Formats: sequence, structure tokens, C-alpha cells
Amino acid sequence: ALAAPLLAGALVPSPAPVSAQMASGKEKFLGNIVADDVPADFGTYWNQITPENSTKWESVEGTRDRMDWATADAAYDYARQHGYRFKFHTLVWGSQYPRWITDSGLTPEQQRAEVEEWMRLASERYPDTWAVDVVNEPLNAPAPFRAALGGEGATGWDWVITSFQLARKYFPGAVLLLNEYGTENDADARRVDIILR
Repeated sequence: ALAAPLLAGALVPSPAPVSAQMASGKEKFLGNIVADDVPADFGTYWNQITPENSTKWESVEGTRDRMDWATADAAYDYARQHGYRFKFHTLVWGSQYPRWITDSGLTPEQQRAEVEEWMRLASERYPDTWAVDVVNEPLNAPAPFRAALGGEGATGWDWVITSFQLARKYFPGAVLLLNEYGTENDADARRVDIILR
């Protein structure tokens, strides 16, 4: 990439490429998602990697007990080979979850066992995970199997709390995250944030 500074009213290309990886050699990182394959030039700009879809439960276990880790493995292996941070996205979400968890007549207890198995297998496969999006979009796309995780319970958000407790059990050294959007101007979302703290 060429930087093009404005000089005396004219665009003048820089004589040499500018290093785009601003976080190289620093404690901070600059990350991005990858889709199916890690782009050849990913490391030019980024030093943290998050699979966009390949670590979502539906992508890995769309059919019960048939795991497809191939694309997630590629992102994880790339991160390890380059010394980059790997973020797992996501464990519990109401959009991209395997439909068999809700459509095959499983009891809440059986669903809970499946959720725990999913977390355990993911943590065993990716032990060097830096961070995990534990619950994705609890306000905008709550998990339809949340009763198996305690439902609303006493707090109104017991299923989220339980998800984090399980994630801590299986990913003891990872940063645990809640991922949501549109919360800046949503008073109800801000009240939920206070409750969860």
C-alpha cells in the first residue's frame, strides 16, 4: 500500500511502502476476522485472528457428533505459527447454532450436556486460545436453548452467567467476552450491562 500525503495541493505517492502492521512488536494487537481461508497477506496488516464462522457451533457440528474442525484448524494453526493471538468466536449464540439441539427432542438436561461437550471439545482442540466470545448477541439473538443453561433465573440472565461459568471451566486462561451490537444508544442494553457486572 502506498501512502499518499497531500503536499502543496497535490497527491504525491510515498516512495516506499508503509508498514501497515502498526502493532508489530508491541503489547497491543490489531486483529481481524478470516472467512474460509487465511489471506496470503493477512500478516501484513493484522496480528490477531478471529475465525468469522468456522468456530461457530453450527459450522463445526451441524450434524450431531460429526465435527468439522478443518477451517477453524487452519486459522488456529496460522495464529500459532505466526505468534498471533487467536480468538474463538463463539460458544453460545441464538443464530448460528446446530438446529438439532432444539429440533431433535432433547431435554434441557441433554441440551446442557451437549453445550458442555461443545465447550470441552473446543477448549481441548484449541488450548492456546487467547480470548473467547462466550455469548454472542444475548439481547438481539438469545439462544433458544437457554433454559438448559438456567434460563432467566433469579437475575434475568442466569443463562449468560452459566455460560460464562462453563467457559471459565473449559477455557481457564482465556479472556472471556460478551459480544453484542447497538448498545451505545440503547438504555435497556446499558441496564443489562450494569446487572451483568
